[in-house]
Amino acid sequence: MNDELITIYREPDVVEPVLVITLDGWVDAGYGVRDATEIMMGEDDCPLVANFNTDMLLDYRARRPTMTVRDGRIDDISWPTITLRVVRDLDRRGFLMLNGPEPDFRWREFCDTIDDLMQHLGVTRAVTLGAYPAAVPHTRPVRLSATGTAPDLVERFGTPRGHLEVPAGISAALAKKFEIAGIESVTVWAQVPHYVAGSPFPAAGAALFQGLRAVADLRFDPAPLIAEGLEVSRKLDAMIAQNANHQRLISRLESMFDASMETQETEIPSGDELAAELERFLRDQDESQ
Repeated sequence: MNDELITIYREPDVVEPVLVITLDGWVDAGYGVRDATEIMMGEDDCPLVANFNTDMLLDYRARRPTMTVRDGRIDDISWPTITLRVVRDLDRRGFLMLNGPEPDFRWREFCDTIDDLMQHLGVTRAVTLGAYPAAVPHTRPVRLSATGTAPDLVERFGTPRGHLEVPAGISAALAKKFEIAGIESVTVWAQVPHYVAGSPFPAAGAALFQGLRAVADLRFDPAPLIAEGLEVSRKLDAMIAQNANHQRLISRLESMFDASMETQETEIPSGDELAAELERFLRDQDESQ
């Protein structure tokens, strides 16, 4: 373990804890991971187990610290942090959460350090949360899919079949390290409509809570996100209702979604051109307000 990279403050008072990874800067369509993380970390004081030396890990020009200015005077500088904390769910079950910006540098050293620490703490399962844009409509429930190195966990949600080569987040690098150490690893993904991927879509966070319970038996109240999601859907419905062409686009996405559910397929046809047109429409509507 690299002592220059990590500072450990305490041993967590949990036995064989689950590790939940919510590093931002990677794929978080609709801010589903951000919304879920805020609720999880708001449930308790979340005792600090360890933090990481961000001077070694982050590019501050890409992730600049925040300054507070009062009456022209620089009052404070808030630096980005990567932390490991103990978090407790509604049943007071404790687990570990790795949270903060995804590192820009030293991925291998970071993964080695995390792997060593998780083995020391007796972690047997790691769950990463994510959300990606998909050709799905906002008028249907958010669907979950999964990737990982533990087939029994992945198959609880289904995953697109076939061969894919895509850019990797650091959670994938951690998963491969964990696999060697015998730690089960799965990433639960919420599928977010293409056309709202860059805007808050609270239903994604609510769905991630369902996934977290399915693979880690951790419970959090999705009610606030469900309520916010209903309001977002109402606004989307109102905007789309103004244009018959966009109503037809949504109808086609609904048909593809429903057909995929009936045949138990996990992939929906692309629909990228439909989503791109609708995204432009919604963006124009937002800018005109």
